[in-house]
Amino acid sequence: MIVTADEVNRSFRGTLDLLHSRAEGLKSFDMSERGFWRSFTAIWLTLPAYVVSLAFERLRLGLLQPDRSLLDNVWIDLVVALGHVASFMVLPLAMIWIARRFNLTKAYVPFVIVTNWITAMGLLVLSVPAMLLLLGWATPALASVFSLAFAVIIVRMQWFATKATLGLSNLPAIGIVLLGIVLNSCVGSITRSLLG
Repeated sequence: MIVTADEVNRSFRGTLDLLHSRAEGLKSFDMSERGFWRSFTAIWLTLPAYVVSLAFERLRLGLLQPDRSLLDNVWIDLVVALGHVASFMVLPLAMIWIARRFNLTKAYVPFVIVTNWITAMGLLVLSVPAMLLLLGWATPALASVFSLAFAVIIVRMQWFATKATLGLSNLPAIGIVLLGIVLNSCVGSITRSLLG
């Protein structure tokens, strides 16, 4: 089940509409069961972000050297890959319980579809400052500023999408977005602790 170029184009266009607080962007997504499962394949689009994360972790560990392959340590490759996949899966999995507990099961599929596409776009966008830092085109301070600015934009987009897909008011939507941030922080902490 490979995502098509047309679906990628429509879903990214819908994501950009949500970025501009336009709820009609939801019409761009395939909200069927097929669209639900295909939205998880959007993770393949984030392969460049995985490579940047892998290089960044190797830099943090002091293992990034020009004469060595980026994929020469299976343990690092595997842990970073699992962290990458977990960052994509953690909120949809947590939302299974939340959707059942708060009677939001009918809105679960649209929420996950939109969240998966926002996550794909977010991972790609957030990898840019790290890539600039790795290439020496940005200082650590400048890369941090870029990362913070991009993160704020993505969080705001996720908040609006959560409101639009689940039909929630501001405060519960903020709570779900914060839950996603906390869960992703935990994934990052576990990844770093496994790598040392």
